[in-house]
Amino acid sequence: MIGPIERFMVGDHSRLDDLMRRAMAGEDVDAAAFEEFREGLLRHIGMEEKILIPLLRDRGAPWPHARVLRRDHGEIAKLLVPTPTMDLCRCLCELLARHNAIEEGDVGLYAACDAASREEAERIVDALRAAPRVPLAKHYDGPLIAGAAAAQGARLAASDHADPGKIDKT
Repeated sequence: MIGPIERFMVGDHSRLDDLMRRAMAGEDVDAAAFEEFREGLLRHIGMEEKILIPLLRDRGAPWPHARVLRRDHGEIAKLLVPTPTMDLCRCLCELLARHNAIEEGDVGLYAACDAASREEAERIVDALRAAPRVPLAKHYDGPLIAGAAAAQGARLAASDHADPGKIDKT
């Protein structure tokens, strides 16, 4: 049975997916929908990094896929820096599909967090709901960013997400 933490976080994944679909619905990226997606995704990452992963560490049972999750969070954040294009949005969608698969389900991050008592899980959901909005910087398209999406695409092709058995468990 799905617990309250997973229900809340998977619901947020769905909300973010809907925003990305809106952002990509036209011929060009809908900037307003993408900015809402961008802020929501950064907030979502913050909830995982500041609430959920530390929760497991504090219980003395660090989640074995935390390193992969944190690496992905860094890659996702890099892709949120440049002005969005359809190619960049497609790259984000592919990365998020693979990334979300290691958070959801019976052995995912959210299920591990839901192993708490029902009362503790509900308190954690309250903390997740109270997570602050993330202030956004302007997009930056400078020379250091130009190849980020292309490099990310190459990394995705060789990703350890394709086979969950290959996920680094250290």
